[in-house]
This record gives sequence, structure tokens and C-alpha cells, in this order.
Amino acid sequence: MPDGALSIIRRAAQHDSGLPLCGHLDVSFVKRGNRTRMTVRKQEPPWRVIRAFDNAESQAVLHLHNVSGGILSGDSLYLSIEAGPGTCVQITSVGATKIHRARCNSSPSKVCTSIRVGDGAMLEYLPDATIPFGGSRFHQCAVVTLGSNAGLVWWEILSAGRVAKGEEFEFEVFSSDCVIRSENRPLALERYSLRPRTHNLCSVSRWSRFRYTATLYVCRTGVGQKEWIGLERHLNDLAFSMSSEMARWGVSALIADGLVIRGLALEAHHIFMGLYEFWAHAKQDVWGKPAIPPRKIN
Repeated sequence: MPDGALSIIRRAAQHDSGLPLCGHLDVSFVKRGNRTRMTVRKQEPPWRVIRAFDNAESQAVLHLHNVSGGILSGDSLYLSIEAGPGTCVQITSVGATKIHRARCNSSPSKVCTSIRVGDGAMLEYLPDATIPFGGSRFHQCAVVTLGSNAGLVWWEILSAGRVAKGEEFEFEVFSSDCVIRSENRPLALERYSLRPRTHNLCSVSRWSRFRYTATLYVCRTGVGQKEWIGLERHLNDLAFSMSSEMARWGVSALIADGLVIRGLALEAHHIFMGLYEFWAHAKQDVWGKPAIPPRKIN
């Protein structure tokens, strides 16, 4: 049996025993002719990718798999993505990211993501929701760097927990650090820590009665701030029309090269409907192209 296959089996057995994993997925994309091609430079369990395929807009669509079914106590996972110059990439997950209960005295599980979008490239990162289970401890960090005339659509969806089971805000801690920057300056710096046991997330100043939250970044370096302010006004009109007792939305331009959209909703489908609507309007306005929802695979 090849050494690589033996390594995968050993790591799978390690995870089945409940021991934490340290897995790294490193993928890159290059433009060859009119098509974007993927290379897997490193792939360790529980990460798994199979291949990238083209959609109707000639994007290379990649599905991220976690073959363990979730992130277990103490796991440390690393994701590196490089979209080379001129490439067009869309990345999604095959399902929700489940953060399982932490063991006593264990370190928080974590996922660290590094993304580089090269000159003239476009990357869309559109994962499903993250669901922190009761008793979980989790930290995520992400650094995104944009080259010249590079584009980014990035969203994050966070659930209060396993809402359908009545498990809401029972996780111990969910913390996040995110940096999006151009080659010249930071565009967005975001840091937060949710600790339901010490800070009531159901207060009016936090989640209130809502159970899902979302953040959507739309960035393209080199677009003038006047254009972003105009798009901010347009999307805030859309946000006003879409806000109701079921959901709330708002839009703000960044200091340069982009804007951020935030939402709260009672149910997951309201979050997804809103994100797709804002994504479609922004992509048409900034790139003159339609938003193509990622096809899901199992």
C-alpha cells in the first residue's frame, strides 16, 4: 500500500479515537489559456478536495470536504489558497461546519485561513454556515491579500447553535480574527469573541431574538471610492426593502476598495436568500457578471 494511503488511514484512525488532528490543505490556481486550473500542493486529513470543475462563467469551482464530519476538540486546521494572476475561482463547502463539544482542559479547536488573490484575479469564498455545538470552544483566523485589480466576494454565516434541537448559545467561546488587505493597506480588520456564559448574546445590542448572523465582503482593488459610496447607497435601499421582523440588513463602504454587508435573521433560509440577493446586485454592478450559486455535491 502507498505511504500516502497509509498516512491517511493512520490519521483517520487517530480522529476516530477522538485525538485532535493538525491538518493542512494548500491549493493554488493558475490560468492556462482561457481556463483556470487547480494544483493541490498539500492535503492532510480531515481536509479533502477532489477536483475543480468549470461553471457557466468559467470559474473553477472547488468543494472543501471535512471527511471527519466536523471539527473536534483540539483540532488545528490550516487552509492556504492562492489564486494566481487572471484566475477566476469559486470555493464552497459541501455542508455546514460543525464545531463539536470540547473536552475538559483542552485547547480551543481552530481553523486558520490564508488567501492570496493575484493581479486581475477574482475569488469567491461561499461556505455554508458554521454551527458551534454546546460546550464547544473555537477560534478562527483569516488573512486575505488582494493584488492589483483583484476581486473578492467572501461571506461567513454563523448559527447560534443547533437551533432545530433547541440548543442555542450553549457554546463556551467562539472567537474570530480577520484581516483583508490590498498590497498597500488594510481594508478591513475584524476581531470579536462571543462568550454566552458571561455576555448575554440575546441582548438588544447583540443578537436580540435572532439566531443567525452573516457578514459579506465585496472588494475590488482599483475601483474608486465614489463608485463604492454609490453602491453602498443602492444596496442600503435593498437592505431597507429586505429588512423585516424576520431579518435585518445593513451596508457600509470600507475605507477603500470595497464594502461590507451584515445581516441577522431568525431562520437560516432568510440569511441565504439575503446573501444571494446582495451578491447578485454587487457582482453585476462591480464586474458586470451574474452571480452563479455553487452547485452542491456529496
